[in-house]
Amino acid sequence: MRSDGGGEYKSNELKRHCEELRLQHNITCPYTPQHNEVVERKNRTIMDMVRSTLKAKGMPNYFWAEAVTCAVYLINRSPTQSVPNTTPIEAWSGFKPNVKHLKVFGSITYAHVPKAARSKLDDKAEKTIFIGYKHGGYKLYNPMTKEVIINHDVTFAENEE
Repeated sequence: MRSDGGGEYKSNELKRHCEELRLQHNITCPYTPQHNEVVERKNRTIMDMVRSTLKAKGMPNYFWAEAVTCAVYLINRSPTQSVPNTTPIEAWSGFKPNVKHLKVFGSITYAHVPKAARSKLDDKAEKTIFIGYKHGGYKLYNPMTKEVIINHDVTFAENEE
């Protein structure tokens, strides 16, 4: 593992963690991103994806962390020259990723509300916004309640604005 000489990478906790995992930790000079060019280039790629993802759907910048997580999720399931004829997640896990569940970040969704959580006259679904993947389901933001929920029973309206 290689990191710059920033203070966050010099903690005893990180040193112990690397020793436990038998990771060699190389520290470069602080403020020299050229020493970490591969990582810096990947960070730039991720942030370009985040910026365009948020702008394409008119999402506010405070969703940047969810957009980063989603971008990395997609990168890990996309072909790359670093691992020829496979994807990073496949190289790591040994299993070919399923991509049928991939959706457009910021899409309007309708999350099913279970019968036990509603009364007879309540809506059977709530309008939400797709902001990521989580535990085999979708991470959704409800703009009315300002809450984030996880749900796998979701209808996507990707072309609805």
